[in-house]
Amino acid sequence: MNEYPKNYPCRGFHICHGCGSMAPHHIQKSVSDNGWAFDINSFGAYGGFTDPIGEQPEWVRLCHDCVLKFLNTFPLIGLLVKAGNHSQFGPNEKPCCKYAWKTESIGDSSITYLASEDAESWEITL
Repeated sequence: MNEYPKNYPCRGFHICHGCGSMAPHHIQKSVSDNGWAFDINSFGAYGGFTDPIGEQPEWVRLCHDCVLKFLNTFPLIGLLVKAGNHSQFGPNEKPCCKYAWKTESIGDSSITYLASEDAESWEITL
């Protein structure tokens, strides 16, 4: 039987509870970079899959790729996540996913880009 990883976050990483990979957390300690963290007990109700009455939070952390798998598996939930919901750092030629945004500084101003619906290119927002 697999052991549920409880000894993380540690040294700048979480274990993704979806795929088991090491997911960095440079921006926020409790959340993987561009991932999700949620209390699994908040999904339950009395007699449900989790019965959280009197229980401490049990944090689940998903890496970026597992969040995308989740949203693709449940497309109606994916509709609740809008374009431009997470930042993508660096000079990437192509967006990491359709939910990404980035900025480019030009002198004293900046331009914000949103990923296209197919995540193949960047579109300038006005």
